[in-house]
Amino acid sequence: MVNLKRKIWLIGDTHFNHKKMIGDLGRPANFEELIWKGLEKVGKEDILIHLGDICVGEDEKINSRIGKFGFKKYLVRGNHDGKSNNWYLNHGWDFVCQEFRDKYFGQEILFSHMPADIKKDYEINIHAHFHNISEEFHEKELIALKNKKQKLFAQEYLGYEPILLKDFLN
Repeated sequence: MVNLKRKIWLIGDTHFNHKKMIGDLGRPANFEELIWKGLEKVGKEDILIHLGDICVGEDEKINSRIGKFGFKKYLVRGNHDGKSNNWYLNHGWDFVCQEFRDKYFGQEILFSHMPADIKKDYEINIHAHFHNISEEFHEKELIALKNKKQKLFAQEYLGYEPILLKDFLN
């Protein structure tokens, strides 16, 4: 039976325990607290898709804390997620991958950490990785974002909390 109450949430680049995020990228000093509080609004029947870069250091402590939430947790690994897939599965995650594709709200969506090749077969690529860094800093990489297929999920622009997939697409 399909659960009609299940919601799909997005989060990414949480960067727990990454102090440089405060100084270098201008995140507020309480950004971790805001993220943990935001995770509380995800229902136990829901799914959270994390677009990578969970934390820097304290892997076991942070991933185990995430694992205690009752909702389903999908991890799309980022460049800071260096443990094996099995390690993440043994520390609270329900699904772990480099990227995955599925159809939601009538659109073929590719979920990844880095922007995907625009030649791949998908309608929208929801990815993370870039923060509020100026375009000059990542000029070559940001060329990939200059098309209608890429949709950047950046905590810095979204209030440091999970966002419903449906709302993010709108």
